[in-house]
This record gives sequence, C-alpha cells and structure tokens, in this order.
Amino acid sequence: MPKMSDADLRALLAAEKADALSAMAASKLSEERAAALDYYLGDMSRDMPAPDGRSKAVSTDVADTVEGLMPALMDIFTSGDEVVRFEPVGPEDVAAAEQETDYVNHVFMQQNAGFIVLYSFIKDALLSKVGIVKVWWETREEHERETYDDLDDAAFAIVASDPDVEIVAHTERRIANGEVASGEEAHPDSLLTIRHSLLHDVTVRSTRTRQCARVEGVPPEEFGIARNARSIRDADYCFHDVLRSEARLIAQGYDREQVRRLPSHGVADTIEAQARDTVEEGTQKQGDEGHNAASRLIRVTEHYVRMNYEDHDRPGLYRVTTGGEGEVLKRDGEPDVIEVDEIPFAAMTPVIVTHRFFGRSIADLVMDIQRIKTALLRALLDNAYLANNPRTEVPESHATETTLDDLLVSRPGGIVRTKLPGGLSVIAHPDVGGHVFPLLQYQDATREWRTGVSRQGQGVDPNVLQNQVATIANQMFNAAQAKMKMIARIFAETGIRDLFALLHAVVRKHGSQPQTARLRNQWITVDPRDWKARNDMTINVGLGTGTKTEQLAHLNMVIGAQEKAIAAGLVSPKNLYNSASELTKLAGHKNVGLFFTPPGTPPDPDDPASAPIQPPSDPKAQEAQQRIELEKAKAAADGQLSAQKHQADQQMSAARIAADTQFKREQLKIEFDLKVQQMNAEFALRREQMAAEMALKREQMQLDAQVRHGNANAQTHSNTADASAAGSSGVDGVRMGGEIG
Repeated sequence: MPKMSDADLRALLAAEKADALSAMAASKLSEERAAALDYYLGDMSRDMPAPDGRSKAVSTDVADTVEGLMPALMDIFTSGDEVVRFEPVGPEDVAAAEQETDYVNHVFMQQNAGFIVLYSFIKDALLSKVGIVKVWWETREEHERETYDDLDDAAFAIVASDPDVEIVAHTERRIANGEVASGEEAHPDSLLTIRHSLLHDVTVRSTRTRQCARVEGVPPEEFGIARNARSIRDADYCFHDVLRSEARLIAQGYDREQVRRLPSHGVADTIEAQARDTVEEGTQKQGDEGHNAASRLIRVTEHYVRMNYEDHDRPGLYRVTTGGEGEVLKRDGEPDVIEVDEIPFAAMTPVIVTHRFFGRSIADLVMDIQRIKTALLRALLDNAYLANNPRTEVPESHATETTLDDLLVSRPGGIVRTKLPGGLSVIAHPDVGGHVFPLLQYQDATREWRTGVSRQGQGVDPNVLQNQVATIANQMFNAAQAKMKMIARIFAETGIRDLFALLHAVVRKHGSQPQTARLRNQWITVDPRDWKARNDMTINVGLGTGTKTEQLAHLNMVIGAQEKAIAAGLVSPKNLYNSASELTKLAGHKNVGLFFTPPGTPPDPDDPASAPIQPPSDPKAQEAQQRIELEKAKAAADGQLSAQKHQADQQMSAARIAADTQFKREQLKIEFDLKVQQMNAEFALRREQMAAEMALKREQMQLDAQVRHGNANAQTHSNTADASAAGSSGVDGVRMGGEIG
C-alpha cells in the first residue's frame, strides 16, 4: 500500500495543529495563563496600571498561595523512598512487583532529576491550569578526548588497536639512544653504534553509547492538544514545540543539508513565553545573523497523531517530526514518521473541570482577590501618603509669589512664606485604615477558604489562636488541610500515575540488558525484559489523618495494638516491619534500612553486625524457659558441686595414697639404709674377721715355720752329733745334710 505523500502529511499536520488548543491557537487559554504568570511575578500593569504619583504596590496573593502549597505538596510526594508502588498481579508476583517498584523509583529519582521534574510538574499545574511532563527513551553518544605523550611503539600499538578509540591527532619523533656528548666528535673507528627509536604523541577520542529513560517537564506553552480531547491517552492529536540547536539536530541523525536550510527561531512568539521571560531571555533576536551556526536555534515540532498513514484501513498512532514551517524532517534518507504505542506525555490539573482536559489553576482562584487587595492596598497607601503630605488651603489674600513654591517643596522643617500669619489651613483627609483592614482580612479569609493555604498551615499564628481552644484550632487547620489533600490526591491519581505508568512501559520496552543498581542498600541485578505490564499501582502520596504529630500518635497506637495481638497470632513480622517503616518515614527519614531490616533478609557475610537480633519469646514461655534455665543451672550447679566433691575426694584419696606411698617409700628407704648399714657392718665385721683369721693364719704359719725350723735345727744338731760320733767312728771325708735356711 502506498504511504501518504509528504504534501498530504504536511497539510494534515498543519490543520490538526491549527485546530488544537495551544498557546498559538487558543487566545483565551494563552491570555489567562500569561496573566497568571504576570500576577505571580507581581506585574499587574496590564490590568491595573498605576497613575503617576500614586501607589504602585501590588498584593502578591497568587505567588503567596502557589509558594504556600509547594512545600506541603513536595513533601507529600518526595518525603518517602518511593513515589509509587506497583501492585502484584498474583502471589507469585510479589517479589517482582517490589523490585520493579524500587527500580522505577530509582530511575526517576536517581537517573533523572526527579525532584525538579515533580517541582516543575506541580508548579505548572498550580499556575498554568495544567502541568505537562514527557517520558522517552534516549540513546546518545558521549565523546571523550584524551592525549598521551611520549609513547613507545608498544604502547602506541596498544592504544591504536582499541576498537572503541579513534585517533584524531598523531605525531612522532626520532630520538637517539646513544648520542655523542656535546662538543665531542665520534671517532670513525669507534665501535659505538647510535640507535634511534620513535616516540609518539597521540590524541584519541572514545565514543560510548548511553541509553536511559528520560523524564522532563514541558512548558505548557510548548504543548498543544486536540480540542475534543478529554485526556492525553484518548487524544487523537497533540504536539510538542521545542527549540533545538542545529548541531544537536545533526547529531541526532537528521539530514544535514535539510537542517541547515531550516529558518532560525527568533524572539519569543507567544505572550506566555514573553511572560515567562523574567530577565528578557528571549527578547534579543538570535537568527541567521549569529556567528556560531552550530548553536543556531530551530523550532522543531513533534506531532503525535492518529492517522491512516500507510493506507491499510487501520489507523495508527504516529510520531512525526517537523521543523521550521512544518517541513517533515528526514533521518537516514527517510521521513521521520514512526509508529508508536502511546503518547509519551502525562498531564494534571489541580481543579478538575469535569469532562474537559483543561481545568482551573490555583492562580485562577485567587487572581480576583489579588486585584481587590491590590486596589485596597493602594488606597490605604495613598491615604497614608496624603496624611504625610496633606493638601493645603491657601487664601489668595495671604499668598505671595513664593508661597506656592514653598508649599510644593515638602521637606522636614521647610519654610512657607505668607503675607499674614495663620492664613494656611491643612485640608483634613479621612483615615481609611479602619475600613480597609477588615476588607483585607476578609479577602485573606476568602483566599484561605478557596485554596486551603492558611496562616495556621504555614505556622501557628498566636494572634489567631490566643482566644481559641486547641480543638477549634485543629478543626480549622484540618478543614484547610483537606483542600490541599484533595489537590494532592488529584495529582496522584492523574498526572503522577500516568507519569510512572509511562516510565515503567518505556523501561520495559527498551531495556535490552540487565542493569545493576543499589536498591534498599543492596546491589540488585534487574532485567526489564522479564517485567510484566503494570496497570495497577498505588501512589504513595503520604496522606494521613491530621498533622504529623497526630499521625505519629495514631501509628504508635497501632503498634501498641500489634504488640498485644502477637500472642493471638494476628501479626506477622511483615506487619511489624511495615509499621516500623511508616514510623520512620513520619519521623522524616527516607532510608528505612538504616533503622529496620526487612524480615527474611539474609545478613551480610562481610558484616557480622548485620545479623538480626533474635526476638524475645512469649512472657509465659519466657518464664517457663527461665524456670527451665534455673533448673538447668541448679542441676548444673549440683553436678558441678558433686563433681567438685568427687574431685576433692579423688584428690584426698590421691593425697592419702601419695602420703602412704611416700611413707612406705621413706620406710623402705630407712629399712634399706638400715640393711645397707647392717650389711656394711656385717661386711666390715666379716672383713675384720677374715683379716684377723688371715693374720692368725699368718701367725700360725709363721709359728709353724719356726717350729719346723726349730725342728730342723734340732735334727741338724742331732745329725751333727751323730756324724761326729760316726767320724769318730771311722768315717772320714763324708758330710751329710746342710744348713737350714
């Protein structure tokens, strides 16, 4: 099927944009929003120009009311650690829903300027009837340049081989490794060889692709929607006008020659944009005369339109990007016409006009009060000026040529010259303060009733409460707070719900790989490809009953009831953790994990102190446990005493045995010593006996020898006598025997 021609597409888009409600096509809408901005900035010169010489004071009720609501509303949506909470679709989906809740809140508050986005979203709604925010997936390239000096060949080869690096500048130089000293000449026969090497100076550029979900507030004057639309989701057409530089459009892939032909954007072309320029940001023309063509601003329009672009009898939702006067931009040679799933905008209004997209702003509610109070304030000040510089009646009979000149110069101690004394009389002016102040108070009360922004809400006024009991004061405060709660609830159920539904869908659709993020003080890997479509969510707007003090008191009552219900089994650890979490948030702390650990969370192995403390048991069971512990302790003590007694007995027995053994040992030693002594004595006695016997035997032997010798001698004498007798008997020359010894 043939696609719609460029001419037909441009005509369709031009007709839709001209018919849409926007800053350029809806004069009443644009004028009211521009007037609200003027009133907010204290500029009432168009509605209430001040005559020369009169008071130019302005009552800033619009600004006071809007700025009075902002702190409370921002605290409602950003005081906790999560703005929204996705509801599980089944019991098996609880953990996944919690993880998606944590990650989407992380993407909004950490990867995007979530606080500033919400601030702009809410403030635009309070001031300009409707706040707009845009959600989209952004893919961009980030470039980084680095310079390396004096790289050798090996280091340069490593840098040049990196596929993510582009060399944009490179110089090399030769250096000698064995240079001859200055003033000397190298000898031709020298063995020194001068070698050269290369050093590289290189500049590289690395390119990284970043992908993330982006959330950004849209100025209301840049947004337009079909007149018959009731909501963005059901709209058949809406557009977003934005200014882009020429370099940025080219970097996004749009045709270079086409972008350069587009006309430049000049001064602000809507009264809303002019009213928003508080310091004349858009009054200086920035066009083709600029010297920096790369920063030349071009008006680019993103159209989101339901149409039958491809002529197949099935209209679809398309995004068409045009520039300048409606020329369809081309990217990669093709028109930038892309079919999308949904319109990436979320909107909200503080005061809903039923069955209409645009509601009423808070500024619309108090602009008439600001006009009335400004008129009263100027009248009061003019009256004060007249009291300080009253009109003077001058009779002509008392006036001279200088009298009027003297009266026209008003200064303390000034002199007025007259012909006669007492001729000048001051005209009395009535004091209007007694009439003006009640009217101002009435207008303040009307403003408080309309908007819910009261002095009690901003801080207790002792003049208001001095004659009122606490109950009446609380009733007045709660009545005023109810209107602010209603505004917060409308924001929660409209714009903020749509914003996070879009953000979840964008992350789920374009998240092509797992991401690691720190969620609830733990590093978690999240894979958006496994997510389910989330249509049910709870907006955590932090709206309780009464003030924070009352909410804390109520929560403490609930915690007390939970403590009593534990015995009946009506409370789980998850219930107790939820109460502790709410208590921590009401106390002003976002990170509940610093104070309480979710049940079932495993302790950090690197941090032994992260292990949860074991909970105490039931009092009765604790008493029984204590009784058992006492009995165990008593039994242990008895056992220990018995063991000690047994040990003492054993020690005494051992001591007794040791003493007996020692005694026996000493007795044996004594006996042994006695025996030894006895044996020694016996041995000595016997030795002495033996010595005596030996001596006796020796003496006996000597005696025997002597006896034998004597006997021998006697025999010898006998023989001699016999011989002599024989010789004498006739035997000569024979001698027998010999001398003994």
